[in-house]
Amino acid sequence: MEAKKPFSFVQNFISATLAEKSITKGLLGDNLTAHCGIALTSFSTRLYYLGVVPEQFKSLFPDMVLAIIAFAYTFDIANQAFSVEEDMINKPHRPIPSGQMSQEGAYIRWALSWLLFPTIIYLNVGPVAAASLLSWEAWTFLFYVWPKFDNWIARNTFTAVGAVIQLRLIDAVLAHHVPTFEIDSSLGYVIFSWLFMTIHIQEFHDIEGDRKAGRQTLPLLLSSRGQVWLRVGTAIIMITATLARVTLTGHRCSSMHSVCFLGLCLLLSTLVLSVRLVMLRHKEADKITYKYLYFLATYLMLLFHAHGEARSG
Repeated sequence: MEAKKPFSFVQNFISATLAEKSITKGLLGDNLTAHCGIALTSFSTRLYYLGVVPEQFKSLFPDMVLAIIAFAYTFDIANQAFSVEEDMINKPHRPIPSGQMSQEGAYIRWALSWLLFPTIIYLNVGPVAAASLLSWEAWTFLFYVWPKFDNWIARNTFTAVGAVIQLRLIDAVLAHHVPTFEIDSSLGYVIFSWLFMTIHIQEFHDIEGDRKAGRQTLPLLLSSRGQVWLRVGTAIIMITATLARVTLTGHRCSSMHSVCFLGLCLLLSTLVLSVRLVMLRHKEADKITYKYLYFLATYLMLLFHAHGEARSG
């Protein structure tokens, strides 16, 4: 019997680890593209022009992965712990609605992660990165825990400011490991303005669920005809913003083929996104438009800006 106890402990440990892995995958799955995309685009673009040697990359990469995971987990656990009713309608596959995790278990994970992640980031990367993560937790608290600001302006502002905070976290990791790194604030302005003006694209594929959950999203404030005009207006904003960005950067870097090529890719992706947004107006199409084409255009926008700044700097 005594010999079986260690074996039983190992079995239970492995089982608990696999269960937690499954829960974490469910927590992070829906927003993984959003969390990782902007971070990896900003990171890879800046890394390319910093001239980082292999030794520096080996030391900073684990901390970068840690920062991205911490940013994603601290948001998703709070979001899902305090939005159970909405998830029951819109996202029944998530851990709480599907029965993988209880709401009490989510509260425990929320409290632990919000304490442990800033501490680990502080010890590994330093106070600037820890302060960035704490500011993200405070920002998330206001919109998803209490007082839960819920209107379309608040939703657009939350995402836009959150992306800037994530960028500051990425910058803090780079500055910690690469002394020559100089923070470029212009990318933050690009991220904020683009997301604030266009992120309501994410609301179109959840209209019915948001209506049942009583959420105040921008499409729900409009009639069916108004929603069509919202799509058209958003498409015009995206195309205009892209043309302005390509024109400004292209004027300074017109002789650089890589910048011109990226600008062409950005224009094409924005045009495809805009046409699809206006012409394909049903739930599944809207989901693909947001999760893939919108984020592709967003990443190309950031990459094009960073590439142009580096080339002209």
